[in-house]
Amino acid sequence: MRTSTRFFPSYKNIWWLTFPLIFAGISETIVGLTDAIFLGHYGVTELAALGLADAIYAFALFLIAGFVDGIQITIGRRAGEEEHLKVGKVLNQGLYILAGISVLMILLILWVVPFITVEVFQSIQIHEAVELYLDIAIYGLVFHAFNLAMSAFYVGISRTDVFIGATFILAVTNILLDYFLIFGNMGFKEMGMQGAAVASLAAEIAVSVFFLIDVLKQGYIQKYGLFLFERCNTLLIKTLAVLSFPVSLSVLVESLRWILFFVIIEQLGESSLAIATIVFSCYMFLLIPIDAFSETICSMVSNLLGQKDEKELSLLVLRTIVLVYSMVLPMLGVAFFFPESILAIFSADEKMIEGAITTLMVIVVAVFIAVPADIMTSSVAGTGDTLVTFATEVIVSLSVLAYAYYAAFIAEFSLEYIWLTEIIAWTLYLLLSWSWLRSGFWKRLNI
Repeated sequence: MRTSTRFFPSYKNIWWLTFPLIFAGISETIVGLTDAIFLGHYGVTELAALGLADAIYAFALFLIAGFVDGIQITIGRRAGEEEHLKVGKVLNQGLYILAGISVLMILLILWVVPFITVEVFQSIQIHEAVELYLDIAIYGLVFHAFNLAMSAFYVGISRTDVFIGATFILAVTNILLDYFLIFGNMGFKEMGMQGAAVASLAAEIAVSVFFLIDVLKQGYIQKYGLFLFERCNTLLIKTLAVLSFPVSLSVLVESLRWILFFVIIEQLGESSLAIATIVFSCYMFLLIPIDAFSETICSMVSNLLGQKDEKELSLLVLRTIVLVYSMVLPMLGVAFFFPESILAIFSADEKMIEGAITTLMVIVVAVFIAVPADIMTSSVAGTGDTLVTFATEVIVSLSVLAYAYYAAFIAEFSLEYIWLTEIIAWTLYLLLSWSWLRSGFWKRLNI
């Protein structure tokens, strides 16, 4: 008797699928948060450089993230059809692609990007700190890609409980190594920025080992045909490429948006960049539940369409938004009423904390709008209409970068007004995605 991989959009099912993903999101964010916290107490230059380094690393993920989304959407569709061996074939062929992309992006970051950043960054100290971090952390791209692919597999088969263990492994590895290597505690060599990079790399490797052990333990190699690598299936790879390439372009545009945004902030000085890095870390933490539910709804929309059950899509979207708000609103309340306490975690500099408070309030408003906006955008992606998600990303990015440039260099607004870009961005996401879902044009697709 086969285990069903079909999904029904009850509150309970949505929650139990998403709850472990929240843990996974926490673990990923903890890597950035702990790096920011430790480096914030290590030096202002290192803290300022981290935001740029993370933005460049995110850029290196653009093709990987796009293909992972394509893999996840396709696995969700095959799981809804209960085609178990086809689920394995999708993952196996996807891993071929991800391995090649990872190597190419590592070479790009190591050999090309430094020649660009040395010309673009105003501070040579920032450039050197970014390079120190990426020279080590970028090798984690191979393991990060594998972990993302395995995450797509587990979400696609509706078995997300595995992320609780993966979260623990990732967080503990990164926190301990940050503590040991950044400051040189417990007899380790003081490595500063390089210590944070080593910790991030080691954490990704540890999670990859954890996933491999789980696959063997659960017997997924036999059940789904995982890691039974055959020759390249050109038809399947073409299908994944057609589905994934617009998603990759969307991630690329979003990554470039963040890089250019931080470059704009960097021109305003090291202090402004350090504040932006702190605010960005808080922002990513507040987005954890939203990202987790968005990942669930992307796969489950595809799963429902695989079941030929389109009438449940509206119910899935509405119930997901209700659940997200139930988690996000208390977090926003803490950020709104106790901003000093949150910001003090990152820095003891009272002037820096004071300068970040108003910007954090802007982020609170942005996250409130992000709840329905991100859920609807991910629902569009789950239908397989990835060209529309790309077009949406282009419109949003061009709009907010134009505003950020105007606010920083023409109007010479203060930092909090520059961060209004995020309110503008989520408002556009919401309006465009809602309009497209209502139109029904996505029904023309067949994956």
